[in-house]
Amino acid sequence: MMKAKKKFAERFVGITPRNFDELEDRQRKALEIFSSYQFERILDVGCGDGNFTMMIARACKAREVYGIEISEKGVEMARKNGIKCYQLDVDEEDFPFEDSFFDAVFAGEIIEHLYDTDHFLDEAYRVLKANGILVLTTPNLASWQNRISLLFGYQPYGTTVSLRYRIGHPFGDSNLLPGDIVQGRRHVSVFTLKALQRLLKVHKFNIVKIEGLSIKLPQYMNFSPFLSKMVRIIDKMLSPFPSLLPQLVVIGTPLKYES
Repeated sequence: MMKAKKKFAERFVGITPRNFDELEDRQRKALEIFSSYQFERILDVGCGDGNFTMMIARACKAREVYGIEISEKGVEMARKNGIKCYQLDVDEEDFPFEDSFFDAVFAGEIIEHLYDTDHFLDEAYRVLKANGILVLTTPNLASWQNRISLLFGYQPYGTTVSLRYRIGHPFGDSNLLPGDIVQGRRHVSVFTLKALQRLLKVHKFNIVKIEGLSIKLPQYMNFSPFLSKMVRIIDKMLSPFPSLLPQLVVIGTPLKYES
């Protein structure tokens, strides 16, 4: 499985923004979180080309910046950006770092792509210092859009039944966009807020903060400007209720003591 995933990953390397204006809401929030801290050493799991990794590193004034990436091409690009990047599959391989090595671990849109979420969280816990933080973002299966989709018999966004076609979703169903679903949209572990909270607690993380955010609507959905605006308005109205918004951002700290 690992060999197949790595071969596939070479087709779609995560290209991340270089400039603030290009950031999505979840990335802006992550940048805001990291700018509230000053860290010595950070790790970005699934760093892609490393552009955004360096943005969060500058935000928290990190002196050492590490990355993990499944794609060989992504690793090369991240290293050119100055990141100490390692190629491995976090589903199956241990992180190549000592215990309590990092002040912060960032995992943006990673956990929903993993089969073995337990292994990933075990490793994140192990490599974090006692006073470190895990910043994690992931789509919300129970967002208000998905609840409406299910009510009318549609497939929730963030789930797929085909690698070739967009099947079962409202707005854009049956559009043939070769490779697009596969490109970062094949989610195998989709979360509600309650499930994510419970999983983090089982893995001995204390949840410091949870926020719900809007997401950038994909072009294939063919929303009119009016409908896109209405979605944004509803998201804003529901901002006090993260369990209803399409994106979850969680900050957790490992429950352990310095040896």
